[in-house]
Amino acid sequence: MKTKEELKLYFENGDKPTQEHFWQWLDSYWHKEEKISQDSIESIEKVVPFFDGNNLKGSSIILTIPQNTKKIISGSYIYSGMSYQITKVIFNEGLEEIEGSAFNSQNIKIIKTPSTLKIIRTTAFANQGNMINGSDSLEEIILNEGLITIEDYAFNSSRAVVKNLYIPSTVQFVGQNAFAIPSLETVSAPTGLDLRNSGIPATATITYRGIDPLQS
Repeated sequence: MKTKEELKLYFENGDKPTQEHFWQWLDSYWHKEEKISQDSIESIEKVVPFFDGNNLKGSSIILTIPQNTKKIISGSYIYSGMSYQITKVIFNEGLEEIEGSAFNSQNIKIIKTPSTLKIIRTTAFANQGNMINGSDSLEEIILNEGLITIEDYAFNSSRAVVKNLYIPSTVQFVGQNAFAIPSLETVSAPTGLDLRNSGIPATATITYRGIDPLQS
């Protein structure tokens, strides 16, 4: 598919566009009779009905992050009283950093980070919960191998219902109250990772994974 600038070069004054040039121009745009699939769009915010069982409670947003994104900057999607909340985020491969408060106070149900993510900054996913019409909240956190830093209050959510947490072996730093989630029951972490100030409740069982002798 050609960019607009490339297509313009075919149609400058004095040019004689060929059949191939016209076809490239047509193939670079959607015809009004064509259906555009969601997978064909790099970035989309899709408003969807939000149900409690069979009961309609309102609407929410499914957010797809554009493919070339390296960093989501501070406060990009912080909830500030809108009529919709984000309940699902599809992260792109290639994303390396999520800055502070990027998704603060949204209502994301499952946070699954891409394999390329390295840094989650302060309060990036803090305070997940339904702020509009219910009490539902964060249900699962799936973190990627390759993640290195999780800063203060990154996942601090008093209303979350996450029970089990796996901290990847590549994580080197977990900040203060990064995992202050009262519902946590089990945490699996790499040996040597300091979790003393992480906010993990005292009632949770923390298991430290040792080094596999076959890999040593």
